[in-house]
Amino acid sequence: MKKKVAMSLLGLIVLALVLWLAGLAWSRYEVRARMAEQVADINALSGIRAINTVESDGFFSSNGTLRVITTETDANTPAAIIDWRVAYGLWSTRFSGRGDIETRGGTALLAEALSDGESIDFDGRIRHLGHELTLNAGFPDTLHYQGHDMTFRLAGASVRVVDDDRGLRLDGRWDALEHESPQRHVTLGDTHWSMLFPTADSDEDTPTLEGGQAGRLDSLDVGSARLQRQGGLPLTFSDLHVEGSTHHERQELSYVLTAHLGNAALSEQQLGSASLDAVIERIDEQAARALLQTIGRDVEQRWQGDRQPADPKDGVVDRTVDADVHDIGSLIAPWQKDFFAVLSDSPRLVVKSLQLESPMLEQQMHLDGDLTLDGTDIAATRVERLRTSWGRAAFKRRLDGQFTLHNTPPLLALIAGQPPEQGTLELAIRKGVFLINDEPWFLLN
Repeated sequence: MKKKVAMSLLGLIVLALVLWLAGLAWSRYEVRARMAEQVADINALSGIRAINTVESDGFFSSNGTLRVITTETDANTPAAIIDWRVAYGLWSTRFSGRGDIETRGGTALLAEALSDGESIDFDGRIRHLGHELTLNAGFPDTLHYQGHDMTFRLAGASVRVVDDDRGLRLDGRWDALEHESPQRHVTLGDTHWSMLFPTADSDEDTPTLEGGQAGRLDSLDVGSARLQRQGGLPLTFSDLHVEGSTHHERQELSYVLTAHLGNAALSEQQLGSASLDAVIERIDEQAARALLQTIGRDVEQRWQGDRQPADPKDGVVDRTVDADVHDIGSLIAPWQKDFFAVLSDSPRLVVKSLQLESPMLEQQMHLDGDLTLDGTDIAATRVERLRTSWGRAAFKRRLDGQFTLHNTPPLLALIAGQPPEQGTLELAIRKGVFLINDEPWFLLN
């Protein structure tokens, strides 16, 4: 009898061991298949290639290197490099690693150029039954850059990625971000942001537009911020919350936007709070994708400092021009063709509601209306033309808008040249002229 019981227990143990090994082999297969799928997804993107090298492939764990590069002919193209390790499990698989960006010169961008020897630390888990992926990425405690007449500092940054039935979600945060240049000084305090790419069958509660297909969902929360131009008064604000979502329809993008600002102040003067509900419509989707790719290449070239002087006919920005024009012009000049192509469908801003409440005016105002930018032949516009007064005036004549300001404070009505009891103001922009109640008020230029 005892022998039979012992044999039965031994059989159960052997069976459990076989099932465990079989489950482990299955989970190992699932993880390897998912890694191959992710690499294939990266390779499907335009201008990017992923190379995943398995250096040690064991039954219980594996390790290797993932290298993501741009598909350029230059052999020294920059690369994102992740050294990873996977520990297989029956119910879930854990993975960890470290990552950095290797520049053209072979320098580790984060560890050698932006921090004191630190890189990105990864840890994550794949839950096999729920097919859920969770990845946490912790950046160096402080990233610091100084050069090109500017200083940049980022502290306490981290990113979390979750891929489940709802879709792919990215959540990020930082404790402090600071940017300083001869023109301005900008600081952002505790900040949280997220992007959700929902699956096609996701029941996510998404704002919808009639006839449009919902895409990415965004959110941003900024605890505090401070902006100050050289020689100007500091502008501060707190408790900023922004939500937005993209929508696709007939090769055009729309963006639904809601925002709330808790408080703003100019120096010691309290300005008040605001909330916004708006939609940006008629954005050329293909042109927008091309613009993002061009911006990515330009950012990398600017970092390397090897930009070649552009042809004057493409809009080189003179370094001696006014700071405002110089800043905007030098920023968009390398990708101006793609930038103006995005505006070719005559984009429109629809303000459903803008509520403003200020202690200076002692009452809440409400604004609604829309503004359209005429995109006819706008793709031929160049920065060089906008550097001239006549070029800027011609561009502003493309604007056409009509807004209504409700519950206008008496003081504001008097400033606008209206009777103090005038509770509603009709604001319009036509052919470069700003009008109040159909009376020309000033030229936009």
